[in-house]
Amino acid sequence: MKSIAIWAASCGLLLSPAMNCFAQETEPEAPKIVPVELYVCNFNDGKGPSDLDAWSTQWNAWADSANLAPYSGYTLAPFYFGNDQDFDFIWLGVSPDAVSMGRAYDQYSTSSGSLAADFNEMADCGAHSNFATMNIKKPPEDDATSFILTFSDCKIDEGKTFDDVHPALKAWAEYRSANGSEAGMWVMWPAYGGGKVEFDFKWITSYRSHESLGVDYDQYVSGGYEKGGELFSGLLDCDVSRAYVTTQRRDGIPDDD
Repeated sequence: MKSIAIWAASCGLLLSPAMNCFAQETEPEAPKIVPVELYVCNFNDGKGPSDLDAWSTQWNAWADSANLAPYSGYTLAPFYFGNDQDFDFIWLGVSPDAVSMGRAYDQYSTSSGSLAADFNEMADCGAHSNFATMNIKKPPEDDATSFILTFSDCKIDEGKTFDDVHPALKAWAEYRSANGSEAGMWVMWPAYGGGKVEFDFKWITSYRSHESLGVDYDQYVSGGYEKGGELFSGLLDCDVSRAYVTTQRRDGIPDDD
C-alpha cells in the first residue's frame, strides 16, 4: 500500500485514493478509477487450455443466467516472458466500480454451484491481487476478443510524485497517437494482495494484434526512444515489459460505464 498511500497523500486523500486526484484547473474532470483483479494461476496435472476454455464457457453461461453484476473477465497467456514468470495463465477481472466487483464476487461465491470447485480442480492460483486502475489512452472501439497486453513495473524517481508523472504519460499518449499508434494505455496502483511491492504502479499497454505491437516497436526504435527519454528521464524508471496473449471471456460491463 506504500505507493497508494504516497499517491493519496499527494492528492490530499486518506481513504479514497484517486477519487479527486487531478481535479485541478488543468484537468476539468477527475479521471475514473476502476478496480482490476488478477489471479496468477497454474494448471493442475492433466489440465490445460482446453479445460480453461470449457470452464469459461460454463462460467459465462452461469453469469448470464444469474444476471451477474457488471464484470468482464479475460485470461492472459504469457508470450514474451522471463524465467521468473512461472505460471500458466492470469485471470483478469474488471468492474466499473468496487461495489459492482464485490457484488459479482458475492454472487459467484454463493450461487454458482460447482463452478468454484471445478475451477480449483483445474488450476491452482498462488496469488490474487487488486489494483486501482486509470486509463491514460483509450484503445480503438472494436469487437476484438483477442489482443495483446504488455505489463511493466514502474518506480517514480525520488523527489517526484504522480502529479509529475501524469502530464508526461498524457504527452506520451498524444505523441504515440500522432505517430500512428492505436495502443491503449493504463496505470494500475496496487490496492490489495500485493504484500511488499518493489514498484509504484504497473504500466499496461494493449494492442489489437502482434502487428499493431510491431508498429509501435518500429516507431520507438526509429525515433520514439528520444521522445521517451525527453519525457521520462529523471522522472520514471520502468522494467522490461512482459507481453500476454489475452482472450476475452466475458464482456459484462454496459457500454455507458
